[in-house]
Amino acid sequence: MLQFFTKKTFLIDTLGGTPDIHCHILPGIDDGSPDLETSKIIINKYHDLGFKKLYATPHTMGEIYPNTPETIHTALSEVESLGIEIDITAASEYMLDEVFEQHLQNDNLLCLKNSYVLVELSYFQAPINLEQIIFKITSKGHIPILAHPERYSFYHGKLGVFKNLKAKGCLLQLNALSLSKHYGASVQKMAFQLLEAGLLDYIGTDTHRLEHLNKIAEIQLPKNKIAKVAVLARNNQITFS
Repeated sequence: MLQFFTKKTFLIDTLGGTPDIHCHILPGIDDGSPDLETSKIIINKYHDLGFKKLYATPHTMGEIYPNTPETIHTALSEVESLGIEIDITAASEYMLDEVFEQHLQNDNLLCLKNSYVLVELSYFQAPINLEQIIFKITSKGHIPILAHPERYSFYHGKLGVFKNLKAKGCLLQLNALSLSKHYGASVQKMAFQLLEAGLLDYIGTDTHRLEHLNKIAEIQLPKNKIAKVAVLARNNQITFS
């Protein structure tokens, strides 16, 4: 008899015990949590889902989110005053712009751990000098992790771009929500293509609000895809625990 249905597994069962290396939970400094009370609610949800370590990565983006290690640590101190039960480390998600290059030149980056630095691109157009920026980052002894590569529509269907970036020392971080249609069917398709091609290195939630964690908790995937995501979750544990 033909098997018409493939058994699915909840994604959160694979993610719950791993460090989340990408989230926007610090109050009032980017487009994530707007205040301390909201931060508390989101962090409690993380706790309920089984997370034990979070890397808070507020945006550092030109004049829009002009964060510095000082502003980020101040916001983290507010969260720590809540007496939270989860280990939270301060880092940042850096837009690859002129301000980032200044931070890089001045050795003023807030890395995830050791020399790993989370970076992102504009969603509007492909940067013309991406390879040069990656070279500058690695030349300073840092390891760039490109956030949510599946969300850059100008690279959809172009796996060769990511193979080239990885050859130059850039790692790739999948957004958990991209495994659903939260960002659209085309993003989900690209996420699965990158996953199947074995080009992804890590996974993060990119949580900005409670709704995101609630949606992640509902995602179910076939066991063969869960097995590939489990490799990314294991990488998170190895590198960032």
